Amino acid sequence: MRVGYGLFLAFTAACSGSGSTSYSPSPPPAPPPPPPPPGATVVNVSMTDAGGLAPYAFSPAGLPPITVGTTVKWTNNGKASHTATSDQTPADWNSGTVSPAGTGTCDPNDPYCTPGTTPAGTYQRTFNTAGTFPYHCEVHKLQGMTGTITVNP
Repeated sequence: MRVGYGLFLAFTAACSGSGSTSYSPSPPPAPPPPPPPPGATVVNVSMTDAGGLAPYAFSPAGLPPITVGTTVKWTNNGKASHTATSDQTPADWNSGTVSPAGTGTCDPNDPYCTPGTTPAGTYQRTFNTAGTFPYHCEVHKLQGMTGTITVNP
């Protein structure tokens, strides 16, 4: 019996070593940008394409002039991924990839997610300085996907 108890203690000590591994889930996605304050002006720009193919465009490409404090919200209404990136070098602002609707994948632990049903991606930026701001899609600039925002004081 002592031999059995001794084996049990040796087994327990071997299994409870300090080299434990822990599960570390991937970090959650970054939260969306906060909505503009109540009463703020929001102007919408659509990122478009022909079912994922050319022509690629911002619509409208040239917004009517806006005033300082206005938020511009780009929405990807196409089928291809797009960006909204300032022409300034280095880029003053960059949306990163803005995915089209239905492109999401789900975290296996998210019971509320249904793959392929994600809404269209968006990016928004509030313009707090007067000036003219040309911008482009990093993926489709050579195909003419460019735009300009004029901000008046």
